[in-house]
Order: sequence, then C-alpha cells, then structure tokens
Amino acid sequence: MTEIIESFETAKGNRFGDLLSARVEGKKLKVGLLTVGFFEYWRMFPDTLKANVTADMTCIYDRLRAVLDQDTVIWPGLIDTLDGAEAAGRMLASEGVDLIVYAAGTYCPDYMAIQALEHIRHVPMILFNTQRDNEIHFDTNYENILRNSALIASLQLAATFRKMGWYPDLKVVVGSIQDSLAYREITAFARAYKAFIELRSTNIGVIGHVFRGMYDFEYDKTMIKGTLGPNMISIQVDHLLEQFGQAADEEIRSVMETTQSRFHIVGLSEDDIYKSSRFYVALRNTLERFRLDALTLLGQHYVEQKTGTTSYLANTMMHEEGKYVVNTEGDVHGLIMMILMNKLGGKIPAYAEWGEFDEKLNALLMVHHGYADTDYATNRSTVKVNRSPEQWGLQGAGFGFEYTLKPGAVTIGHLIIDAEGYKMLIVRGEALHVPENIPCEEITAVVRLERPIKQFLKELIKEGFAHHCIIAYGDLVEELSLIADFMKIRKVIY
Repeated sequence: MTEIIESFETAKGNRFGDLLSARVEGKKLKVGLLTVGFFEYWRMFPDTLKANVTADMTCIYDRLRAVLDQDTVIWPGLIDTLDGAEAAGRMLASEGVDLIVYAAGTYCPDYMAIQALEHIRHVPMILFNTQRDNEIHFDTNYENILRNSALIASLQLAATFRKMGWYPDLKVVVGSIQDSLAYREITAFARAYKAFIELRSTNIGVIGHVFRGMYDFEYDKTMIKGTLGPNMISIQVDHLLEQFGQAADEEIRSVMETTQSRFHIVGLSEDDIYKSSRFYVALRNTLERFRLDALTLLGQHYVEQKTGTTSYLANTMMHEEGKYVVNTEGDVHGLIMMILMNKLGGKIPAYAEWGEFDEKLNALLMVHHGYADTDYATNRSTVKVNRSPEQWGLQGAGFGFEYTLKPGAVTIGHLIIDAEGYKMLIVRGEALHVPENIPCEEITAVVRLERPIKQFLKELIKEGFAHHCIIAYGDLVEELSLIADFMKIRKVIY
C-alpha cells in the first residue's frame, strides 16, 4: 500500500510532506587559504627566498588551523604560477569552501589571485595583509624587502577589486604572520559568518501570536526569511496541548523530583510543580516532533490559560540543556538574537525587559521573565522558585524563579524592523555584583553601560528599539556587528 504523506498540520505520525525529515545539523565551516608568491623572484634569489616565503605561508596555515580548531582550513599550497592559481581555484571550489583568506608572501600581480578567485567568487573573502613580523629591520637586504612586500600586492588587488566591482564588503586584516590580534580578528569574522549561514537553516516555531498591542514585536515571515534567514513555522496550540495531554506521568514525576531536589521552592503546591513539569515534557516533545530549533509562544491569556501553568520551568530547563532556544510573548526578533548569541557564545542568553536607571551606578535594572539558565545566578545556592507574580489565566500559583545575575562583561542586543527596514541593537555593558538577590519574585540584573545612562536612554528611545532586550555574557560586539553587515541591515552600537 502506498504511504500517504500529509502536512505536519494534520499528520498523526512523524513524517511530513512540508517539513524536513531530519533537523539540519550545524557543520564545520570550510575556510580556504589562498596564498601567492611571484615565480619571477625565485630565479633572482634562488637559494632561500621561495623556501622562506613557503615557511611564512605555512605559519599562517598552522595558526589558522589552531584558532579555527572547530572548523576546517583547506590550503592548496603556495601559488606562484597561473597554472597553480587555476588548480587552486578549482580545488577550493570542489571542496565547497564557505570563506576565503587571502595572503601574499611577496608582491604578486593581481591576475594570479583573480585566476583562482574566478572559481569561488560567491564566498566572502578576508584579505590578510601580512609580513614576517611587526617591525622594520634597518639592517635588512633586498631579498627580505621582497619577503615583506605583501602590501604592494594587497593594495593592487584591492584597487583592482574596486575597479571590477568585486568584493564590495571586502574584510581587511593587517598584522604579522604571528600577530595574535590579527588571528583573533579573522576568527571573529569566521565565527560570525558561520552563525549567519547556520541561521538560514534554523527552524523557528511560533505558538500563538504577538501579545496584544506590542506592535514593536510584530513581524513579517517573508521579510525574516529574506533578510535575517531563518524559517518561520506556525504551530497550532492544539499540537502543544496534544503533547501536554499525552505526557507520561512517570516522566513528569521524574522532572518534578529533579526540580524539587535542585531548588528552594516557596509557596508552590505539588500541583503547581506537576503542571510545570508536564509543560516541559510537552514543549520538548513538540520541538522534537516538528524538528524545530527554537520556539516562541504567547503565554498571557493563551497557553497559560489553556495549560494552567507558565512555561518558565520548561524554558529554564531547555536553556540549561542547550539544545533548544525558547522565549515568550511572541518575541520572534528577540528569539533570533538569542539564537545568534548562543551560536557565538556557546550558552543561551537571558531574556529581559529594560527597567529603571541609576545615575550613580550609571546602570540599568533589567527584569527578566521568570526563566534563564541558573548558571547565571550570582550564587546558585540562593536561587528561589516562587509563584509567578503576573497572573495571566493561571490555575494556582504558576512557577517562576528569583535570583540576580552574576557579575561580568555582557552584550545586550535585539532586532527591530521599522519604516526603513531591519536594524540591530548592540550594547556593550557590565553586569554588576549584587550581593543579595533582589526580592521581587523575578530574575534581575544590574548592568552598567559605557555611555552616560540618561543620554543612552534618550538615544535608545529615539532610535525606537523594542522593549525587550537579550543579555549574553562576553563581548560579542564585533561578531554581531559583522552579522548585521552580512544581513545588510543597519546597526546601532553603544
């Protein structure tokens, strides 16, 4: 009998005609290294020049492999003839490289690189202008002058690109072959580009809609796909409720037992904890069934009313496990920022709202939505589970967390689409040490900014960014700025 394939909207099994059968897993970035030298010089300095230049280019290859250890660096060797350039270009094309790093070991005419690049022009390029070390040697000779003549090749090639209209967004890095800062810059570009291309195969589920009146969160699925990259999939709440009804009691009680052993719980009944544990099982199974990577849902007067609980335990557990990125209130743009920050920093960031300011500290109080990775707590032993302070159709007390985020460098971001298109907010900050958790039955953070706080708020409000913000630990400013460039959207950096 011929199998009948149905839409995920109606099918009872786990195979659908309108969803991929397997989730697209992240893959290693393939970085092609294109290095050139000029054949004419070898006969002029036959004893050591080619060997020294080859050693310099080998050093670049080895350093790239070390800093890009999660990815693959493909090097066809030193190119010094047009035949070599043609072979290298064909090889890198056949390997399907995602990104090119170009470096000249001597001056080399532009036609050499262009011959190779003809085969791989569709991928971005980093022009690494380099030399043996970071100083001028006043006792040098002409052979070493040639060995350090990459700047002539770099200028000539970049000028030729300008004339030809190639690589309008050319990334240029300058440093010696051993310059750690230069390799850090290359690594940031590669990490950002990898996150950008992985976002294009990310499946985001949406249950419900944007909360009533939050026009700042409204979105267009086609614009998101065309500009930012991910696939947006509307999931009917009935699918979640089906999983909620089918969740196995044994599994629910296992989650419940773990939760009770991990956290200090105040004012919640057994039924409150049971329903929240049941919601975790249901949400996880929904994500798995539809091969989703991330999901946002509307809790207020919707999912919370239909299940009698919040998603906050489920969201916290998901973030701690690190497999799925989830948030609430239909904040799709915030979710996309969370996905990017997770790819860059390796941990799912916190989800918050802007709060009150403190002029003396030059800081803002950020108030979260009852869920975040509890590793972010200043003192994990003081994490408290309590009622949900906002009641949106709950039955019982709900479920939420109270603690204050630990100190450290943070990056704050979000995305919005306005009358001129998309733009990205990127803010560098520092989460301050707060010795005692702020007793407000919520997750909080106090973040100091670089710009004077009132001036920052004036500019933030005037720019028209959303009332939510995403907080990631670490300095991700450079990488997020690059991703905005890859997306060809505006960026506002503080």
